Amino acid sequence: MRHSRAKAFDDALGSAGRVCPARHWSEVADDPIDPSALGYRSEQLRAAWRPDVADRVEFLIDRCRSKRVLDIGCVAHDVARMASPQWLHAKIAGAASRCVGVDIHHAGIAEMLRLGYEAIAHDLTTGLGPVSDLGPFDVIVAGELIEHVGSMDMLFETAAGLLADDGELIVTTPNPWAPHRVRAAQLGHVWDNADHILFAFPGGMAELADRHDLVLTEAATTVVNPKIGSMTDGLKAVRRRWRGRQWMTVGFASLGDRRVARVSYTRGGRMLHGMWWPRRRFLGETFIYVVRRPPTPLALP
Repeated sequence: MRHSRAKAFDDALGSAGRVCPARHWSEVADDPIDPSALGYRSEQLRAAWRPDVADRVEFLIDRCRSKRVLDIGCVAHDVARMASPQWLHAKIAGAASRCVGVDIHHAGIAEMLRLGYEAIAHDLTTGLGPVSDLGPFDVIVAGELIEHVGSMDMLFETAAGLLADDGELIVTTPNPWAPHRVRAAQLGHVWDNADHILFAFPGGMAELADRHDLVLTEAATTVVNPKIGSMTDGLKAVRRRWRGRQWMTVGFASLGDRRVARVSYTRGGRMLHGMWWPRRRFLGETFIYVVRRPPTPLALP
């Protein structure tokens, strides 16, 4: 006789893909690990998966072009970063029809106002406050922010209150499944930003969206460059390292002897990526999530 648990999964799989009016897993099951609840979540993610994104910043610029945008966490840590041509807020503001920045960094906001940007010093964990009268927004951007904040609800509550009917909340965050990050964690190496609290994974983002009457509609990682590094690429990397601009590839071992530890996703680098993982997904450094309001049901005649 077949185990009832296996049959429960078969039954849940048989119902997968059917139109389900549920807005949360609790409407289809009492237990979050019930096969029906897991089936509900798997269908959400199946509908959200998108191909790898070539460039995180270009993706954001394209989505913000000619739109009304709210950029949460616009200062990006400190005032000095505003002088960089890579400062994300400047790129977004240059593409948007209107861009409002909000951050808890008062000195950074003061500098943004001096530079002519529209910006507000406010902690959104206390509520919408002075931002409430500025919406609705077509796009709300939270770039590399969710891994720093103690209240993830803040992003979703802001989106629920300020998104236009067809607007979208775009969250970019380090990919917890990136092979180099997984391997570093397995070895106990400490190299990620010391201000990080957590890493957001797709199922959790779908759940957060559901809890705020929103929907996770897109999820993708950035592309891992499959090319084997050329001599030119190598020289550029040496130059970046010499100038102190190379992306961190080392950390500290927290297990065994105290030492500096190299962090890389494979010992063979891109060559082994091409040989071993030619078709695998979710390998890029960044995860991109897009959250929207649920579609409005069509009115019956």
